[in-house]
Amino acid sequence: MKKNAQIEFLRKKNYVFLNEIGQGGTGKTVLIKDEMIDEVFVCKKYSPYYPEDQETYFKYFIDEIKLLHQVYHKNIVRVFNYYLYPEQTTGYILMEFIKGQNINEYIYENPDKINDLFIQTIEGFWYLEDNKILHRDIRPENILITDNGITKNY
Repeated sequence: MKKNAQIEFLRKKNYVFLNEIGQGGTGKTVLIKDEMIDEVFVCKKYSPYYPEDQETYFKYFIDEIKLLHQVYHKNIVRVFNYYLYPEQTTGYILMEFIKGQNINEYIYENPDKINDLFIQTIEGFWYLEDNKILHRDIRPENILITDNGITKNY
């Protein structure tokens, strides 16, 4: 193989749709499964709520992918892969699936854990800040707590 030669992957990757998670301003989020490795992922599809925004925010979606690939912290949700289709102005981000609940639900059931959750959440956001990344969607639904009590910021 020659240096800088393009590598073409022959196998198309397929996933099984499990469930819808939600719809935000710039995309729909679903739960999918890779049956080959028996693993569940969260998949965010770039598809803005308002179709007229499709081209306008596509560059921001690409920038989000670039940023997410740079971060690795125990309190930040991991990104595993992405698929971009510029000719259709869309794409997908495959992220870590967090088995647990959002921070509001968790605190309601575990009020004694609030200080620990606060510290973990701040550590995650501190990491982003330290890497000059601005989180633009901070809300309880984007702060999840694993079954082991680990805070994960989306």
